Amino acid sequence: MTPPADIFQGMEKDQYFSEIDLSIGYWQIPVRKEDIPKKAFVTMDCHYEFLRMPFGMMNSGAMLTRVVKKLLCGMDKVVDYIDDLLIHTETWEAHVKTLSELFKRLQVANFTVRQNKCLLGSRTVDFLGHSLARGANGL
Repeated sequence: MTPPADIFQGMEKDQYFSEIDLSIGYWQIPVRKEDIPKKAFVTMDCHYEFLRMPFGMMNSGAMLTRVVKKLLCGMDKVVDYIDDLLIHTETWEAHVKTLSELFKRLQVANFTVRQNKCLLGSRTVDFLGHSLARGANGL
């Protein structure tokens, strides 16, 4: 996982920012069919099997990070931190183009976003506790 301080390098000229929150990030990743029985558990009432990756399993965080990195491959104006995405561009046209490509990729991957935690096309954004704006990265 990229340290937060490294995420903000090279954003001084960017003036448009968007923040996307993947809804229930871990649950967006399906469990492979052959692994479903390995993640099962039993209560007094029933037998349960996870069809989606549960939060808290030993490799859940690494798997989510790997899937998101693969999804964003080649999108140098999108950075990720677990299930939070930051889009940063110098121009409005580039911002719209980047968002369009990102949303296409999210749709193909069947990922959903939490709309009430998204911010699109802003001149300033708070990301990972840092205030970002053109010429200042809040570090």
